[in-house]
Amino acid sequence: MKPLQLSTAQVTAEVQRTTEFLRHGLAEGRHAVLGLSGGIDSDVTARLLVRAVGVDRVRFFTVVQADMEDRHLQNARNLAHDLGVALIELPLAGWAWGLIDALAAADPAEGFTTDAFLDIGRAKNSLRSVIYCIYHDRGYVTVGTSNRTETECGFFVRFGDGQWHLGPIAHLYKTQVFQLAEALGSRQEVIRQPASAGYWQGQSDLEDLAYWLVHGAPIGAQRSFDEDEIALAASIHAELSFERLDLALGCIAAGLNQASEIAGISGLPGVIVSRLQRLVAAAACIKGFPVAQKLDYPMPEPT
Repeated sequence: MKPLQLSTAQVTAEVQRTTEFLRHGLAEGRHAVLGLSGGIDSDVTARLLVRAVGVDRVRFFTVVQADMEDRHLQNARNLAHDLGVALIELPLAGWAWGLIDALAAADPAEGFTTDAFLDIGRAKNSLRSVIYCIYHDRGYVTVGTSNRTETECGFFVRFGDGQWHLGPIAHLYKTQVFQLAEALGSRQEVIRQPASAGYWQGQSDLEDLAYWLVHGAPIGAQRSFDEDEIALAASIHAELSFERLDLALGCIAAGLNQASEIAGISGLPGVIVSRLQRLVAAAACIKGFPVAQKLDYPMPEPT
């Protein structure tokens, strides 16, 4: 398999290629809207976007929510300042709780709850979708920040951060996104911070992924983990890094199926590789379900 780490020349070429992708997608003077989270993915995407079309055809917004990491809001502000683009700050603290409370009251059988992170996190994620929809009908093109690591693990919200018109980094693994960040001049505090959606204090993507690996699939409804599972998640988290994770994902994508072989390449223990294989397969089934399916037209003639 090809190495995931890009050479200096490849990084330069990838910056050019993704920039041209955005420039082509935003041809004929189209305008773009991008939500800034304060994380590395939106930072890289924003820098590529401004490089592609300049500052006059982009809108940056961020959703200010309760319990969010303070550094994420500051990162978003710093990024907008660095690029010379106004940042639209939307104070929506409490909206996610209100939405889940309303769902819990209207559909009690489904068990929606504000007592745990999962439903609230998804509601926070999906608030951006509402904003994108409003801008879309004003003619804006939505630019997404998904990367390949998230996609292959199913670590996204299908109708939240999983939908966009243009996804300039969706083909790149997280470690490759970090390489582009260095080349594009992202601030070191953004590059060095633990990867996180920033939805609540102390949230970590790798810790969350450890629980998904324990579960064996993307977690749907909120569930409890017993003491043994919590201990297992902690032991998995201790072994995870994006370098190891991406190497293992690259092996799986290349068609390697022996856990021991993937373990030897990635550095992840074989038992974790086996769990990752199950997670990737489940994610493809659950979150790879095609959207916007429809019947053909015209209807067949009656027999």
